[in-house]
Amino acid sequence: MADKKKKIFLSKESSTPRRPVILKSDRDTTKEQPKEKEREKPPTIILKTREQSAPKEERPLSPNVQPSEAEGPQPSKIAHNENKEKKTIEQKPSPPLKLMTEPVKLLDENLEFNSAALEFLQDSSINYLVVGIMGTQGVGKSMILNLIAQNTPIPDLCAQILNSHELSHLNFDVNEVGALENQIEALNFVEAPETKMNAKTENSFFKFKMQDIEQIERGVHCTKGIDMYVTTDRVILLDCQALWSPSLIEESSINPVTARSANVVTVDCLQIASYLMAICHVLIAVQDWFTDYNFLRYIQTAEMLKPSFSASSATSAETEAAVGESHPHLLLLHNRCQLEDYTPEAIKTMQDLYRKAFQKSSLQLNSGMYMYSDSNKNGLTADGACAGCDARACGAPLNLLLLPEIHEDYDNREIYRGHPTFEQLANRLRWMVLGVNRHSITNVPNLSERAWFQYCSKAWETIRKCTFFMEYERFLP
Repeated sequence: MADKKKKIFLSKESSTPRRPVILKSDRDTTKEQPKEKEREKPPTIILKTREQSAPKEERPLSPNVQPSEAEGPQPSKIAHNENKEKKTIEQKPSPPLKLMTEPVKLLDENLEFNSAALEFLQDSSINYLVVGIMGTQGVGKSMILNLIAQNTPIPDLCAQILNSHELSHLNFDVNEVGALENQIEALNFVEAPETKMNAKTENSFFKFKMQDIEQIERGVHCTKGIDMYVTTDRVILLDCQALWSPSLIEESSINPVTARSANVVTVDCLQIASYLMAICHVLIAVQDWFTDYNFLRYIQTAEMLKPSFSASSATSAETEAAVGESHPHLLLLHNRCQLEDYTPEAIKTMQDLYRKAFQKSSLQLNSGMYMYSDSNKNGLTADGACAGCDARACGAPLNLLLLPEIHEDYDNREIYRGHPTFEQLANRLRWMVLGVNRHSITNVPNLSERAWFQYCSKAWETIRKCTFFMEYERFLP
């Protein structure tokens, strides 16, 4: 019995140490194997997610893994390459500025913004002047901008303006055969192309295209959208399409002309006028007679519908100040004036009407662009522009200028005109516009030409999406 007990006890002792050892070895191996693997290898799950999103050169490495030259560039080499790239960028010369030979479109025929003029603008120039013009069809908008664009005096200016839109006719008597034969023999058809080229070179200083006799007879508009020209003096001139032009209404409507098509063109012109008020230092309103009340109401409507333009980073006080500064100088210009328009009584009547019409307007009407001097305010000399006119006879001056009509006998000194010559008044117009105060268009100080161009793009996009014009069109008859 003792042997059996011993055997049983021995069997228990021999089995008990083996069983836990075996179980311990199995469990320990299953638990310790992944721990050893985790210690040997870096975490792969994080690296996999970053491998999918980042390239090999930008992958983060584990602290245990040291970067090698085969895997990617060293950080010192990357910094060295970046310094080289910066040096090459700094050493790269800026492209030379292109000069305009003819106007380009700021707004094309479909009233879409055109960025072709960006290459003619400087990024460092801040001393520039933006001059816009608006008026009805045939009042001489392009001609006035051509006068401002000239850097040198034009010889025989009146003759050049008359020849720009009038054709030369052959005057002869049909009954006189001899005279007719002499004129035919005098014609040299070989030199005809050269004469055309000479005519083009003579009128080459007129940058903006003016109406010719064919367009005048057909009653067709000459400008569509907005044309832009930059002079060598960094004056940006903007020539817009005619307001309420019947040819524009007929061209825009595919079907027969209806009230709807007329309203669409009216709203388009209102948007262009508001656009010029937002991007110009000087806005010239041209009329060829005194005065059209619808034109004055049109200016007031465009100012009323113009949305406010301000930078997103500006505060409310800054935006209010910026909106107040963005209103342009308004120059009221009368073209093709007659003798009776230069009398003190007529000038006083014009100024009193404009003073009452723009009494509540934010447009600047006292900017020094006067017909005569105001000794109480500016002390400028009139330069003989309007003899006999002063502040006592005509009242306080406004931004008003009268240009006379050019007659065929303009060089006849024996005829009393009642005003200085057209050349003198044209020179006065140019130095008054160029000498005006160049206020800040936006709340961004020292805005460059290219930055102004980008602002023009955003301003036109804002105006096209503005609901004020849509609501105004809905109330039109």
